[in-house]
Amino acid sequence: MRNGNAAAEHERACAQVARRYGELWLRFYVGRKLRSDPIFTTAFGLLGESRETLIDVGCGVGLLPFYLRERGFRAPIVGLDRDGRKIARAREAVGRAGYRDLEFVEENATEISERRGNIVLFDLLHYLPPDEQARLLERLVPRLAPGGMLVIRDCPRDDNARFWLTYLAERFAQTTTWIVAAPLHFPTRELIFSPFPPNEFSRSVEPLWGRTPFNNHLFIFRRRAAAAVPAAEARSDTFLA
Repeated sequence: MRNGNAAAEHERACAQVARRYGELWLRFYVGRKLRSDPIFTTAFGLLGESRETLIDVGCGVGLLPFYLRERGFRAPIVGLDRDGRKIARAREAVGRAGYRDLEFVEENATEISERRGNIVLFDLLHYLPPDEQARLLERLVPRLAPGGMLVIRDCPRDDNARFWLTYLAERFAQTTTWIVAAPLHFPTRELIFSPFPPNEFSRSVEPLWGRTPFNNHLFIFRRRAAAAVPAAEARSDTFLA
C-alpha cells in the first residue's frame, strides 16, 4: 500500500507541476519528462527530508524544484540557469503556484556565487569544455557544509552503445531552438571524482537510466561530518571506481 501511495503522490505531483506552465506544448513536455525520467523520484528519495537549502545548478524551467515542492519538500530552493528564457518561464510558474522560498536566478553555472547548501547538477557538465567542468566542480566543493550532499547526473564518456545513443540524442536535441547549441564534452568518471577526496567525502556512482536507452549515471558526494570545508586549491586527484 505504501508503494501505491508513493506512486499516486508521484502522479499527482507530475500533473500539478505541468499545470503551472502557460504554453500547451510546455505543459505536455513537463508532464512527459517528469513521468519518464527517474531522476525526479530519485532526487526526492535522497533530499526529500533535508532542511538544507537546495541549489539546483542548471535548473532549466524549474522541474525539479516544483516537483520537490509538490512532494512536500519545504527547505528553500535556489534555481540557477544561464538561459534567461527558461528562468522567465520558471518565475512565471512560481507566480501561478504561489510557492514560497523558491528563487530562480539567471546565472552562469561556472560563476556560481557564494550560496551554500545541498547541490544538484543534472545533465549540465557535458555542455561545458573539460576545463570549465573541472572549474565548476572545484567551485562547488566549498559550497557543501559538513554533511552536505552534491548529486550529479550525467553521461560519463564510456565506449558503449548507451553512450553513443546518448550522444546522438543530445545532438538531435540541439537541432531545436530550446536547447542551446554547444559542443558536447562528455566528462570522464575521473574528472567528476577528482575534486572530492575520499578522506573528505563519501563517494558513489551507479547507473540511472531507468527505462531509457541512455548512459545516465548518478554520482553522489557527501561531505563527511568531521571534515572541514577545504580551501578550493587543496584538491586531490584520487579516483575510486
